[in-house]
Amino acid sequence: MEYPELGDNCAFPGCGQLDFLPFACHGCRRVFCLEHRSSHGCASGSQDTTCVVCPLCGCAVKHVAGESIHVTFDRHATTTCDPSLHPTKKARCPVKGCKEKLTTVNAFTCKDCRVEVCLKHRFAASHGCAQIRSAAQRQRTAARATGELGLGVQPQRRDGGDRRGAAALTAAMN
Repeated sequence: MEYPELGDNCAFPGCGQLDFLPFACHGCRRVFCLEHRSSHGCASGSQDTTCVVCPLCGCAVKHVAGESIHVTFDRHATTTCDPSLHPTKKARCPVKGCKEKLTTVNAFTCKDCRVEVCLKHRFAASHGCAQIRSAAQRQRTAARATGELGLGVQPQRRDGGDRRGAAALTAAMN
């Protein structure tokens, strides 16, 4: 069963293929199939379109034929360029040798060391969580030592409370 109202026939002589996704030539305004869209003999059928990616905003800027690429870019930079739209680089897994990009689907935040890693390195042993935890422990110990010697401010708990008990605090004040 044929549906002549759907698609178009190729205008290339001798082809006439019914194509449901035909290509319209911008030069001769005729319709062609995939095989003949670029080889149908039209002078402007093989028109080259060049785009330049703007380094400021990341948008594709179409190069106008017969115009210097610098003029095209300058016109874009003064009119439609918005550097706030520039895509940022995606974060990568911090494990040495891993190049996995971290997205919302494959990122995992370790509950112990608070480091965001890929799913492959989500276990503590695979991303060096013990090393990170021991380094953080050394920093806390050093902070406590300077705080006890009066060299710094006493570190506080996450819940806002003091590390010492209320009885010890009142005894120290007396």
